[in-house]
Amino acid sequence: MLRIRSPRRASDALAATIVTLKAIQASTDACPPLKSVVSAVIVLLELSEKIKSNKKGCEHIAKRSAKLVQDIWTQTKDFDVALPAEVEQSIVEIKKLCKDIKTFFTELKKENVWERFARQDRNKKQVEEYGRLLDEAILHFSVNLELSIRRLYLESAAVDRERHTAVLAVSRMSESERVVRRVSNVFSLLFTSFVAAASYADTRQVLRA
Repeated sequence: MLRIRSPRRASDALAATIVTLKAIQASTDACPPLKSVVSAVIVLLELSEKIKSNKKGCEHIAKRSAKLVQDIWTQTKDFDVALPAEVEQSIVEIKKLCKDIKTFFTELKKENVWERFARQDRNKKQVEEYGRLLDEAILHFSVNLELSIRRLYLESAAVDRERHTAVLAVSRMSESERVVRRVSNVFSLLFTSFVAAASYADTRQVLRA
């Protein structure tokens, strides 16, 4: 049997999503571009409830945008360093896209019944195009994030190797110094013994004379 979600449940789900987005926006761990994306997506969600032209498509885009924000937040919040420039730039591009969608949604909201009828095909194509652009933005962000994580891993591994080499060199140098000290001590002992023996021999010759 087909289940139809009640308006109350849809409204509650929307409210819960907006609360989650506002929590991300308020977090000190969220980078400024992501906070701007959150602001735009919250407006998209609110506008999608008021649009009458291509409503389902617009709601779908708004929900996908909200999911995208939450995915970005999940994948970047635990970075121990500043976000790599290419990753942050990907978020900036998503911010621009979301602002463009917000402008489009605002225009749809203002349309009257005759305008909605006359522009329905055009608006449908534009909704589909924004869906495609969102897919591209998500892919671009994911690729840049993965490449950045690999690069940071390789850089960290290189630093660890250099540190290990330096420690090993110091350790070997210290061992060499210990060997030099031992040899020096042996020669010093032999020299002292030689001097003592020579002095003893000289003393005996003096006594015999």
